[in-house]
Amino acid sequence: MPSKFQPTRWSLIQNATDPDVRSRNRAWTEFDHLYRTPLLRFISRSGWPNDRAEDLLQTFLAIVAERDWLAEADRERGKMRTFLLTRLKRHLNDVRKHDRAEKRGGKVETLSLEEETERSGREPTGPGGAEGDAESMSEFDREWARSILDHTLAGLQARAESKGQEHVFRILQGQITGNSEEKLRDAAKTLGESEGAVRMKLQRLREEFRKRLRAEVAETLLPGEDVSEELRYLARVLAQ
Repeated sequence: MPSKFQPTRWSLIQNATDPDVRSRNRAWTEFDHLYRTPLLRFISRSGWPNDRAEDLLQTFLAIVAERDWLAEADRERGKMRTFLLTRLKRHLNDVRKHDRAEKRGGKVETLSLEEETERSGREPTGPGGAEGDAESMSEFDREWARSILDHTLAGLQARAESKGQEHVFRILQGQITGNSEEKLRDAAKTLGESEGAVRMKLQRLREEFRKRLRAEVAETLLPGEDVSEELRYLARVLAQ
C-alpha cells in the first residue's frame, strides 16, 4: 500500500510517458487499476457487446500510449474524467465509422482525433443522440465515483491490515461510508468489546476514509478547483 498519495493524478499522467521504463510501467499499472472499469463499462453501455468492449478498450489504451495523448493532456481544459471520456468517445466514433464503411465495402479516411475535432467543431455523440450521450456520461460519472470509492476503501483496508486490524475493518466496513450505527451492537458482540469502544473505532475509520477520499478526489482536479463541490457532485451521481 502506498504510504501517501501522489501529488495529483495529473502527475500520474505525466509519469505514464516517463522515459524511465520502471516509472512508466508503475504509472500505467496504477492508471489501469483506477480507470479501467469506468472506461470499460462506458464502452459496454454505449452499445458494444462485452467481448468487443474489451478489445476496444485495449485498442484505445494502446493508442493513448502510442500517440502520447497522456503527455498532451491539457490541465486547463477540465477534469481528468472529462479528458479521458472525450478521448474515448472520439475513438469509439472513429471505430463506428470504420465499421460502417467496411460493411458498405468501401474505405473511410482515418483522421487523428485532433483533426476530427477541428473539422466537426463539436464533440461526437453516442447512440441515441445528445440525450443518449448525456445518459452515458452520467453512467460514466457513476462508475468513476464507484472506482474512487473502491480505491479509497482498498487503501483503508491495506492500512488496517498493516496494523493488524483487518478483522475490525472487515466487521465495520459496511458502515464506514454511511452514518448508520444500527449494526453497532452486533459488531461489538462479534468483536467482544463495548459499544462505546467499537463506536470510537468506527469513527476513526470514517475520519480516515473521509480524509483519504478527499485526497483521492483532489488528485483528479485542477489546481484551485473546489474539492467539496466535486465530492457533492459524485455523491449525487451515486445516489441517482
